Parts: sequence; C-alpha cells; structure tokens
Amino acid sequence: MKKDAIANQLEEIKVLLRKKNDKPLNFNQAADYLGFSHSYLYKLTSRKIIPCHRPTGKMLFFSKSELDEWIFENRSQPSKKMAGKNSEVSSQNEEEDDDEEPP
Repeated sequence: MKKDAIANQLEEIKVLLRKKNDKPLNFNQAADYLGFSHSYLYKLTSRKIIPCHRPTGKMLFFSKSELDEWIFENRSQPSKKMAGKNSEVSSQNEEEDDDEEPP
C-alpha cells in the first residue's frame, strides 16, 4: 500500500514538472523543435496526426510536453510492429523446419 502511494506521488510530481516546463510553441518553433519541414508539420496538423491548438481559429500553437508525449508514443509503435513481424518470421521458419525430414 505504501509503495502505491509513493508511486502516485511521484507521478503527480512528474506531471507538475512537465506543466512547469511546458511553454506554448508557435508553428516555426515547433518545426524547429521537431526538426520537421514546415510543409511536413502542416501536413501532420491538417491530418490531425500531431497535437496542436488553434485558440483563434487561425494560428497554430503546440504544447512542448504534448509534442514530447507524441514523439515517445509513436516511437514505440514501430518497434511493436517489428516484433510482431519477427515472431511471424520465426514461427514460419519453425514450421518449415518441422516439414523437413531428419537425415
């Protein structure tokens, strides 16, 4: 029970620190921060792939912490896909090995 309380408090501290360091970025700053071209970042925003905010309906703003979360969430997905492909290949190889008769 005590470990759960400590873990919860640590999570709350992490959230507060993220909020403290979170500053809104304009479009150019977000492109520079992510290392994306302006056209690619616009494509991501128009397809609603990347989190952004339009408080006035025209100008785009980005939360640095939301961008960080988006980066890390999407970074792990290809790894999972690759792991699935590798396990499929492994099981196919095992099936092929089973079909062969021993010498």
